[in-house]
Amino acid sequence: MASDVDVIRVELQRMLALSPPRLDLVALAIARLDDQAFDDAEVLATLDEWADSVRTAAIGRTREATVEVLAAMLGGKLGLRGDTDEYDDPENSFLPRVLERRLGLPILLSVVYIEVGRRAGVPLVGLALPGHFVVAYRRPQRNAGQIVLDPFDSGRELSDADVEEIGFRSNAPITRDMFGAATPYTIATRMLRNLLGSYQRRKRWEKARVVAELMQAIDPEDDQLN
Repeated sequence: MASDVDVIRVELQRMLALSPPRLDLVALAIARLDDQAFDDAEVLATLDEWADSVRTAAIGRTREATVEVLAAMLGGKLGLRGDTDEYDDPENSFLPRVLERRLGLPILLSVVYIEVGRRAGVPLVGLALPGHFVVAYRRPQRNAGQIVLDPFDSGRELSDADVEEIGFRSNAPITRDMFGAATPYTIATRMLRNLLGSYQRRKRWEKARVVAELMQAIDPEDDQLN
């Protein structure tokens, strides 16, 4: 009989192979690591409901204006924000708990924004900045730039100076490459790295071992795990 880690590994690899990608399903696969049970259908229904609210509130608006509605809905009305008190609590890395508590890590909150946006017809991409993860809406007009939102900070729109400050705080200058859309693989790896560190700091060695095995399964070239 396959072990729990084998079941999670197979599901995670299958979700990462989907085209187009579904980050909600990737996040649900990783959430199998949680000790608390959850209902997949309930999680997905919550994302559907929030997207319906965005669409309703944005009727008659442009897509760019709908981005503002989405940020106001998720970060304002629904109160999604970063957990600044217990930043690396494992619950902040599990999508069902993030939706339930309205708290999470930057990357999980970004997944919520991306998946609600996808359902609401607003394409958002994840930006893996140094030490922080945010989302962006890319204006379709050539050289028109993008709108960058920080889900950890209640969906606040970031200026170029704000983005530069993120790099300054991490002692890593912002480069053009960092504005490429993060792939599902990159997002899954970063989510697992967050969990690995969280479990290691709590000396939950068996959990840390399982996370490391999952990371190795999706990236055998990762020299930090060999």
